[in-house]
Amino acid sequence: MRKLPYILPFLLMLLLAGCDKPESDLPVNTRLGGEFTLTDHNGEPFSDSDLKGQVSILFFGYTHCPDICPAVLARVAQVYRTLDEAGLAGQVQPVFVTFDPQRDTAAHLREYLPWFKADMIGLTGSLDEIRQVAEQFGVVFIKGEETKGDEGAGYLFTHSDYIYLLDDQARVRKLYPADFNIDEVASDVESLL
Repeated sequence: MRKLPYILPFLLMLLLAGCDKPESDLPVNTRLGGEFTLTDHNGEPFSDSDLKGQVSILFFGYTHCPDICPAVLARVAQVYRTLDEAGLAGQVQPVFVTFDPQRDTAAHLREYLPWFKADMIGLTGSLDEIRQVAEQFGVVFIKGEETKGDEGAGYLFTHSDYIYLLDDQARVRKLYPADFNIDEVASDVESLL
């Protein structure tokens, strides 16, 4: 009878250890991310808390980008389709944040993003709101000179092009370059689910 008080805590620890979800090896990046509120492609307020409860793949860019942004969005869409084939896409949210609110209105994002077939959320806002979120994620973007062409005024951006993997608490867990490996990202997403 005297041994029972010593055995119970040990048994309880074993039982609780078996119930825990295995933790991902991806560290939490405490220097990037944070609270924000922007406007989604439906014209509704969207905040970081809307990302909680699912894994997110976040990318900053602009829809009039001639090369990098559409290529990256296509790669993010491929990750999404890979996860969909594994039955996991319902737990993953691709998110595109524009830094060109002048042209990338909610209505324009609503028309543009479905082309990628990845159930993407598009976010826009005032330039000040976008700058604040970009700073929180360490994103750099610089608007170029406006030019006149056949289709009117145009301009490009010089910008960083990292992709951010956020866990179900909307914390940054990993960054990828624009030419990321699709299988690596899909595997990292699965490790967070």
